[in-house]
Amino acid sequence: MSYITKTDLETSIEQALLEALDFSSDDSVITTACAQAISQLWSYLQDKYNITDELAKTTGRDDLVLMIARDLAIYHIWTYVDPASIPHARVARYTAAMDFLKAAQLGTASLNIGPATTTYSPIAGGSNDKRVSHY
Repeated sequence: MSYITKTDLETSIEQALLEALDFSSDDSVITTACAQAISQLWSYLQDKYNITDELAKTTGRDDLVLMIARDLAIYHIWTYVDPASIPHARVARYTAAMDFLKAAQLGTASLNIGPATTTYSPIAGGSNDKRVSHY
């Protein structure tokens, strides 16, 4: 089960419009857009927050994380179907969601989920032992 579903998206976009945007018979456009939104969330929040546990939930989800995931997913659906006709409100919500994710990543905004359980450092420190040179 995914963190966000078609039912979650219907709280932010009319069901008829969502069905019209997803022209596939098996909801593959919606499924792909939801997966892209989850990947975006994880990539921005993994270092500071325990986002893995949050994204594993199907109930008791954080409202702010869910709202951001919906906004990202709906934007991705529009870009897949017709990027030239994305409504201005959708672009604004996507931009706001991305700005918040960047702020959360930098620590200037916060979420109500736990901190990351492991620290990740892309740069490893260390050096060779000091050599003694005699001339």
